[in-house]
Formats: sequence, C-alpha cells, structure tokens
Amino acid sequence: MRSPHTPGEVPTGARVLGAIGRGLIATGVVVLLFVVYQLWGTNLQEARAQDDLRDQFDDVVADAATQLAAVATGVDEDPEDAVVDAGALADEVDDEVDDDVDALPAPATTLPGGYTPELLRFFFPEDGDAVARIEIPAIGVDKIVVNGVQVADLRQGPGLYPGAAAVGTEGNSAIAGHRTTYGAPFNRIDELAPGDEIHVTGVLGRFTYRVLEPANAYPDQLPTVDAVGVGHVIVRPSATWVLDDFDDSRVTLTACHPKLSSRQRIIVAAELVDAPAEAPEFDIATVAAFIGAGDDDDGEPVIPGEDLSTVDAEDLIRQPSVAAGPVDLDEGLDGERDAIPGAVVWLLAATAIWVLAGVLGRRLFDGRRQRILVRAVSVAPVAFCLWFAFEMADRALPAG
Repeated sequence: MRSPHTPGEVPTGARVLGAIGRGLIATGVVVLLFVVYQLWGTNLQEARAQDDLRDQFDDVVADAATQLAAVATGVDEDPEDAVVDAGALADEVDDEVDDDVDALPAPATTLPGGYTPELLRFFFPEDGDAVARIEIPAIGVDKIVVNGVQVADLRQGPGLYPGAAAVGTEGNSAIAGHRTTYGAPFNRIDELAPGDEIHVTGVLGRFTYRVLEPANAYPDQLPTVDAVGVGHVIVRPSATWVLDDFDDSRVTLTACHPKLSSRQRIIVAAELVDAPAEAPEFDIATVAAFIGAGDDDDGEPVIPGEDLSTVDAEDLIRQPSVAAGPVDLDEGLDGERDAIPGAVVWLLAATAIWVLAGVLGRRLFDGRRQRILVRAVSVAPVAFCLWFAFEMADRALPAG
C-alpha cells in the first residue's frame, strides 16, 4: 500500500501536536522562571533597596539628633518663641482673612515654632522614605522600615501604615511586611511567642517592645478573630481594628496568611517596655504649611480644611496624609490589577522575539548550529522582556 506522504514529510497532525507540545513546554518554563523570580529575584531587588535605605536611615538619625538638640536649646533660651498657640493662631487667621486660610505664607528657611522643613521631614516623611529600623532577634529580622504600605513601598522592606504612631511614642506603630517575597521580612512572625523582644529604632531613639499574649493584646476582639496562636491572631483583611489606638504604646506587625496567599492576615502585637518618648509639639500652622495640599493660583500653599479652628491638631499631626483616605489591611498586599495589561504586553513582546528568532533562523540558515546561534542571540532581549513581565505580574498578584 502506498503511503499518503512523501518520504521525510511530517504529517499535519504531528506538526500540530509538536507545536502544542512545544507551547506547553515553553509555558512551563516561563511559569518556573516566574517562581524563581518571585523567590529570588524579588529578594535581590529588596536587598539593593535595603542597602540604600540603611545609608539613608543612618543619615536621618544623625541629622535628626543634631536638629532636635538645636531646637531643644532654642526652647530653653526662649520657650515663648518655640511653640505657637494653635487656638490663638486660628482666631487670628479667622479675623484677618475671613476663613481664607490659604493666605498663610509658604515655609521658607524656618517655619512657625522655629522648626526647619528638614526637621519636619523626619516626622512627616514622603512615601518610601526610611523611617525606622526593626530588629527581631528571635526570627532573625533586621530591616529598615519605610513610610507607607503601597506595593512600591513594601517592595523595599516593611512599611509603616499612614497615620500610625511614631516609633516609640504613645499609640499604635503598625507595620506591614511580606512573608514570601521581597526579602520576606515577616516570613516567620508566626513563630513569635509572648515575651519575645522587638527592637525598633526611630528618630526619637531605640525602643524595646515585647510580644503580647493575644488575650492581653485584644481582650475585647478575641472572640471575633479567625484563629488564635501562641503570640498572634489570624483575622480577615477587613479587621482594620488592629490598626486602632488601644490607649497604650505598642507596635503591630501585619502580614498575609497563609503563606503564598492573601486570604487572611496574621497579626502580632507587642507592648513598649520603655517609657514612651514625647515627639515635638508642632502647632497647626507649622504642620499645615508643611503638608499643604499644593499651591493655589497665586502660588500660596493651600492648607487642609476650611477653617483652622475646626481642625483637630492631633489628627492633623498624627495623620498628615488624610487626603489619601482610610487605610485597610489590603493596602499594598492585595495586588494592583492595573499592572495586568503591562504584564501581558511584556509577555507578548518576549514571545514575539522568541518566535521571530525561530522563523529567521529557519529562513536564513540551513545548518542547525546557525539556527541555535540566532536563538541564543534572542535570549537577552527575551529575558529583558520577561523580567518586566514578571515584575508587573508580581505587582498584580496578591502578596503572599
């Protein structure tokens, strides 16, 4: 019987199956490379960021100590000039400009109260700035904490929640961190037990906290949590009460749970062992002028609020980024869906380069060695595209 195919010709069905097989193999390789990127590539990025942040934080601590000492000296010499009465200032502004508070002058070399913009930056940092150093000997943690808990912030290291108390002061210094990627700073916080020490250094000094038993940390909320561990509780992402002020001085660590999932949150609370530090008392005008919401048409700073007399000084000072809206436990951990299109584009670009290299190799060369060489040349641009595809895909996925 005569064969329907000429010698050396590959049947169509075999070619289709071969293409499908190669596609599945390529998909498997890409998935494996993505896992490698998540477990090791993200750690390299975080390590580089931490090196830069450590240098930045050392400078911040040194500069803050110098400037705080200078302010303290100024207070001793002339205490009446150091702090402006908030209520009197509000009344004065109301009388002079009829509630038009955006007429206050922009900060220059110094602000009301004698504080420089550089000093205020220590207490009202930009997102991503180094704000503290956290050390947890029991689980081998030594990281620089940045301000903010958005995706970009947590890629650099643990992040301080907006509105959280300054490290070492009264209130709740809440800090979020990853468990499996970007250095995995909180990978082992489930191992922390009551009494374990957490050392946190900020511009006001170095402070020691001790992990609390869950029953002592959350006596009223304990019945509402999903699970209770030796030194932690497991809650749902909606349990924002863990960020509240509990009328004490504590640090709260939050991370995703279980590992490689963002379904729940693991929470560790630790109480301050030392006496809480007192942050400088900034008057409303100082803070408002420093964190004003941009400039008006005349180039003057726009100060939050219609009337300074209605602004709660403590709220303004403790949460300068009020315009950002409420913060929840999904911040920075639930992924950025707008990164998906970018990941797809970069992945398609990598695929196109790889396929084009194969087509050119077959059309231009007959020898196998030359074709392999063309493929090899395409590896670098393919890897470049895959790196950005993985980075954006990682941004889109919930943190684990």
